[in-house]
Amino acid sequence: MTATRRLRGIAWDHPRAMNPLRAISAGWSTANDCPVQWDARSLKDFEDQPLEELADRYDLILIDYPFVGFAASSGLIAPVEDWADADYLADQAAASVGPSYPSYTWHRRQWALAIDAACQVSGVRSDLLETSSRTGLPETWDDVMELAAALRDGGCRVAIPLNPNHSYCAFLSLGISRAGPRFWPAGGHLDKGAARATLEFLRELSTRVHPLSRGADPIAISDRMSTTAEILYVPLMFGYSSYARAGFRPKRIRFGAAPRGPGACIGSVLGGVGIALSARSENPGLAADLARLIASRDVQSGLYATAGGQPGHAAAWESRRVNDLVDDFFSATRRTIEQAFLRPRVAGHRRFQVLAGELIHRFIWQGRTSPDHCLAEFELLAERLLGDWRDTGTDRKAGAA
Repeated sequence: MTATRRLRGIAWDHPRAMNPLRAISAGWSTANDCPVQWDARSLKDFEDQPLEELADRYDLILIDYPFVGFAASSGLIAPVEDWADADYLADQAAASVGPSYPSYTWHRRQWALAIDAACQVSGVRSDLLETSSRTGLPETWDDVMELAAALRDGGCRVAIPLNPNHSYCAFLSLGISRAGPRFWPAGGHLDKGAARATLEFLRELSTRVHPLSRGADPIAISDRMSTTAEILYVPLMFGYSSYARAGFRPKRIRFGAAPRGPGACIGSVLGGVGIALSARSENPGLAADLARLIASRDVQSGLYATAGGQPGHAAAWESRRVNDLVDDFFSATRRTIEQAFLRPRVAGHRRFQVLAGELIHRFIWQGRTSPDHCLAEFELLAERLLGDWRDTGTDRKAGAA
């Protein structure tokens, strides 16, 4: 039986994801006489939804890099080496923004191409800052705490996304800003002193930030920040360059480096998106051709960027033309992403992230347990679900953990 000549892909529900994919696919579809349908899922589903629910229905799947351990062991995803040649992969590796490309490498094989690069950065409403009595932005986390306290009773406040998943990521980033890479070495244990101080800091900060923070993800924070005058500054959220574009929302957000810790270290968790090919695709050749096009140097720094995407190729990040579109988003956040932390990528992380996020969220917002109890539970979860989460078969770029 001959396979139907059509492709389906699954992304997540935001213009940053959908607009460039649909724009690129439209021209490719016409040239190849192959309809392409891109479906969207929520950010929460993108972060958590099992691959096994997607591989049978979609040819191309946008994934978060912590899924690569499961992807490698499940047989659901085709290794990129099976559908991209060595020269193409060499360009992708050389043009990695921070550890984006190697984040999809597991046991010496590549499982996705980094078509979108991101990490946690800061954001400010420059227009509100100019009309306020503030003379500058926080540079350290202590500065953030002071600013949040100063604005707590006003109409324009500090906010930070601290729903469960993003409480987990904030915990990692602040911990790294305190202790550097030793905060949570791959396969090892938390630095208990830095972890305890980080939990206490986040609990105190939660009493001073905008109430939206408790249940928000970066999209919710960015939408509120760009449509009202309620939020002046966000110290840490996964950056969405869409909100730095003129006309995307009523007001633009200007993005910059994440704050430093006591030792002058910037802490940030890597985000971004990889495009993967389902091993169950009925049209693997066509799917591979479209995926290679989307991730290619010229398209990433061209149509992908101009259509509203947040490219993963360094050629786009270094382009003056692309930076002009987004108020220097890429040049302003490059230093932060170059040292971004990689979350564990073993199969158990999918469940671990959910449970660890709920644990830290309860600690921050309910205040019923001690830091030591929270950390003990975190370590038990890590031991049960992550084990030794190092990938000893991967040569990782500096900055990855």
